[in-house]
Amino acid sequence: MNSVRGLMNLNLTIMLTTALVFAVIAGVLAAVMLYFQASVGLPIFFIISIGFILLQWYFSPSIVKWVSKARDLQKHEAPALHAMVERLSSVAGIPAPRLLLVENPSPNAFAFGRTQSSSYVAVHSGLLQVLEKDEVEAVLAHEIGHIKHRDVFVMTLASVLPVVLYYVVLYFGSDRDDRGIGGFLVSFVGAMIAQFLGMLLVFWLSRKREAFADAFSAYATGKPQNLMSALTKISYGISHAKHASTSDALKAFYISSPNPSEALELAQLYALAGAGDRAAFEKAVGREKSSGAMELLMSHPLTIKRLKNLLELKKEING
Repeated sequence: MNSVRGLMNLNLTIMLTTALVFAVIAGVLAAVMLYFQASVGLPIFFIISIGFILLQWYFSPSIVKWVSKARDLQKHEAPALHAMVERLSSVAGIPAPRLLLVENPSPNAFAFGRTQSSSYVAVHSGLLQVLEKDEVEAVLAHEIGHIKHRDVFVMTLASVLPVVLYYVVLYFGSDRDDRGIGGFLVSFVGAMIAQFLGMLLVFWLSRKREAFADAFSAYATGKPQNLMSALTKISYGISHAKHASTSDALKAFYISSPNPSEALELAQLYALAGAGDRAAFEKAVGREKSSGAMELLMSHPLTIKRLKNLLELKKEING
């Protein structure tokens, strides 16, 4: 599959996934409207909710810049970096975001902003020191993918869902004159559970958006292995300093020894990610394998899953 067709399919998947989540939100709000048809409190509830969303959306760029101490990275300071951003933005079909620098030794980058035309990509100084040029480009493509897919706005809106669910369940459950304190407590517990389930849905959406940004990076650069290598360095802290021989380190982290297909896939991931220390790579993968259900509370997919997805994309792009 070529990159153009891959990007078209990616965009369709993103629209369907987003539509699914916001269909849930719309359904919840519709239920509230039906229940509080004649209630004076309903307009106030919506005004407060919408006002909170707008304030969060409007002020978040200033807050992020202030907290991260990001500064504008001038073109003459990093012409190659600016050229990457401009080229990738052209591929994405969006205006080039402003490039910021955060003096931080950790290798990282992030995107933020109100709209596609007023967005920022901030890179840590550590990212430029740890990663190779092609790896930096892959990370920039990932962040530009977030801007292209309007992830800041999507996640800001989605973050309201847990609060909405909490109040809906609380209102439905406690609006009974004869229920007493026991009924209220049951409603409160139900509301807390509903809020938690809403949070799980938001985390799920966040992980999906990260996967979509990874896919955009793979298609935009045409070399998923560059992002694989970058993720290995960023997430696992493994450089290309040395190449250890095959080890049995992974076996200790599985319930049973990995089967031949798992071992082959691991070898492919190791080779494409360019992880220098194989034992360290396998131990890092093993730690993630043991995290289990904790992934449900994570905003990013497990790195090993991202590497596997990128491996499949590499086969697809090269096929």
